[in-house]
Amino acid sequence: MKRLRPLIRYSTFALGLTLVCSFISERNQETATERPWKVRAYIQKHDFLAEALHQETGIPKAIIYAMAGLESDWGRSELARYANNHFGIKSKPDWRGLEYCKPTQEYDGQQFRTEKECFKKYPLIRRSYEDFGYFLMQNKRYAALRGLEADDYTGWTDAIQRGGYATDPEYAQKLRGIIWRYRLAKLP
Repeated sequence: MKRLRPLIRYSTFALGLTLVCSFISERNQETATERPWKVRAYIQKHDFLAEALHQETGIPKAIIYAMAGLESDWGRSELARYANNHFGIKSKPDWRGLEYCKPTQEYDGQQFRTEKECFKKYPLIRRSYEDFGYFLMQNKRYAALRGLEADDYTGWTDAIQRGGYATDPEYAQKLRGIIWRYRLAKLP
């Protein structure tokens, strides 16, 4: 019986260690699929704006959040903080409002280069959301969006890229990656 005690202790220890490792592994998998705090905080803070925009325009909330997240780094970018511009909408010659100009990366068909661009500056974040909805749904370049199903994220992201929303040739893929990674399609 004396010889069995160390074996029993070892077996109990090994079983306990296995259970602890299994728990940690499951916990790490859960943590890996959770949204980071900056994403959760952004969604919680701006959900009423995204919901209102979705109801008014039909733009899926997953698309709204993916574009706002990518363009504004979840509300933490310079443009978001100083111009309330969460969608990276540039000012055009006919824009009569305030502008915020800064260096930005633009793709010229061969490589990225730094250019100074001017963006719309909004008095309120709400105006950024409203202008984004108007920009996408009233602009002829994005007419293809009007016939898409709300859950056709590939169709939405491809049409947004084809319309020229960004010069980045991987823009649609990045949006889909954000939707998938942060489970934005599962938002109510």
